[in-house]
Amino acid sequence: MHYVIVIGLSLCLCGQATAQQKLSLNADSLAKVLQDSPDEREKIKAMQDLSDYWLYKDSAKALSYAQQALKWSLKLKDNLAIAVGYYYVGGVHLEHYHLPEAKKYYKQAITLLQKDATVVAQRYLAKTWHDLGAVYQREDNSEVFLKYMMDKAFPILERIGDSILLASDYYDVGNVFFDTKQYEKALSYFQQAAHIFGERTEYAKAVDSRLGITKTLLYQEDYTDNKVRQMEANLQWAYQALQKNPDAYAWLDYYVLNGLFQQYVKENFSAALDSYDKGLAFADKRQESYNRIELLNRKYYLFFDHKRYAQARQMAYAVYQENQKYPFLKNKLLSLKNLVDVEEASGNKSKAFTLLKDYVALADSNNKKQTNIKLNQIEQKYEREKKEKEIIQLRAENQLKSAALTYNKTVLTLGSVVLVCLLVVLFLGYRLFRNKQRLVEQHKQLHDEQLRRMKQQQQVGFYNAMIQGQEQERKRLAGDLHDGLGGLLSNIKLLLSKNSMQSNTIEAQQQHTIILNKLDAAVNELRRIARNMMPETLLRFGLVTALRDFCEDLERSGIKISLQTYGFSPNDDKHQQIMVYRILQELIHNAVRHADAKNILVQCIQNDEKVYVTVEDDGKGFDPQNAQMKQGIGLHNVRNRVAYLNGQLDIQSEQNVGTTINIEFNLYPDAEHIPTYS
Repeated sequence: MHYVIVIGLSLCLCGQATAQQKLSLNADSLAKVLQDSPDEREKIKAMQDLSDYWLYKDSAKALSYAQQALKWSLKLKDNLAIAVGYYYVGGVHLEHYHLPEAKKYYKQAITLLQKDATVVAQRYLAKTWHDLGAVYQREDNSEVFLKYMMDKAFPILERIGDSILLASDYYDVGNVFFDTKQYEKALSYFQQAAHIFGERTEYAKAVDSRLGITKTLLYQEDYTDNKVRQMEANLQWAYQALQKNPDAYAWLDYYVLNGLFQQYVKENFSAALDSYDKGLAFADKRQESYNRIELLNRKYYLFFDHKRYAQARQMAYAVYQENQKYPFLKNKLLSLKNLVDVEEASGNKSKAFTLLKDYVALADSNNKKQTNIKLNQIEQKYEREKKEKEIIQLRAENQLKSAALTYNKTVLTLGSVVLVCLLVVLFLGYRLFRNKQRLVEQHKQLHDEQLRRMKQQQQVGFYNAMIQGQEQERKRLAGDLHDGLGGLLSNIKLLLSKNSMQSNTIEAQQQHTIILNKLDAAVNELRRIARNMMPETLLRFGLVTALRDFCEDLERSGIKISLQTYGFSPNDDKHQQIMVYRILQELIHNAVRHADAKNILVQCIQNDEKVYVTVEDDGKGFDPQNAQMKQGIGLHNVRNRVAYLNGQLDIQSEQNVGTTINIEFNLYPDAEHIPTYS
């Protein structure tokens, strides 16, 4: 097999990875959001998605949408939004080879994202490190790309648990090893990526990973039955996934690899040529001038192998001309070598010799460049060694000077010792007097501190007992309501049902039916009250399930609630889960009852030892400085519970706009505050 321009193809696929993870975007729906949505952040996201949509179709539109989104983000004065805006503008410059500009925007994004520890910011930080590495890779420096992946992106994605983005980066690292012909390592990374993606065909990198496996198996040139079946299976999987997305970028890679499979494994000339031609048509449709090089080059080898030298010569010159637009020296050398081969095979010995001289001159230039790099490294090593010798010599001179000074210092020291001893005696006498005074003061302070701690412990114990008693009383009342009054209402319903069956008149049966329906409503309301007082799902399945049930019950009344949770486990401390549940229950009820909210966003995130709670509504709002509001029972309970958790409560509200309440506290901030709960 002819290994040609593989590096060029890999660079293209690597660079566009994080810019667009999904195979397809709906431009019409995005344009509608941009036109109709009142939410500025939603409009910014639509602009960024439209930038991705036009990325490979119209570079001017893609850049315009990305710059417009950045301009709107700067008006928000939100560092995260601004950093994401820089990231998208850099992505457009990367895909269209404006590499200095891309590098500038990515570095600006990294500066802002490194200061933000949230999961969203860290995810964008990992993506930006990836794309900055892709810039260096397009500058023919894959080592920097690999370093950024291993040292920057991977640790972030593993820490925040983003398996999809990690799988995408595994694919890109596989391409780096593939470019250096380390096929076993490349295959390992492609397989890891494919395993994580599984059957998620909506992700472009899921298709790319399957094609990466096929590519590596092809270049290993092991065409045994098992390997051939693996190639066919992965090509078929990719084809079926791409059928749903006719404009997906991954079609380019598919057409190349399918052509290689037909050419070298199946030895089917017409099928291979058809695949390459389809790929060229697709590249022309998307204006992918760089990717045309690989497809033209593949046609060259197909014609050359079948001794169709006139057609091969035409393809070789087309590849040579296209390669002049890009800075990849290896590709230029390879295209020159192909011209030498085809001119010689065509009988044009003189032309072949001229091209061979050009090839040697370019190769010498490359070797000279590499030699200069090595000479610079040797020179730097020599300078370092020279400086080290100078440092050793200076140290020796300093040691001689130190020996001369030591004698002089000894004489001065003996005289100084006598004076110092006298001063020490005087100082110790003064210190003894001061220490006696301090002991008296410390004894008094210790006594006052003991009294303060006793009072604090009494207050903490009282508050713990009060909170525990409230929850136990809720649990007891919930059980009494559910088992006692609920059972009684069910028995009444059963008796009425029996009597209704014995009634002879239609009017009496209708009356019984009305009574039974009202009893059903009473039983359901009773059970809802009992669940709210002490949700059984909270004790059995944990905070997330209980919150989901609570929000779903409220949504039946026509209120839209968006619940987002992260990091919680059913095995977490039940008392702390109940505290968080009560806080959210009170805040959501306030938004429904007092704010007349129609949409409520609830976020509850646990990250390491921190818990972040946010409740945001679009209700009528209130004045947080209003003294009457501060004295409300519901908000007063929330403040007490947050204070109990040693947390921070921040209320931001504007009338006729809405309210945002943020709460932050540490898990188990003080062992004294955690009572037992049963």
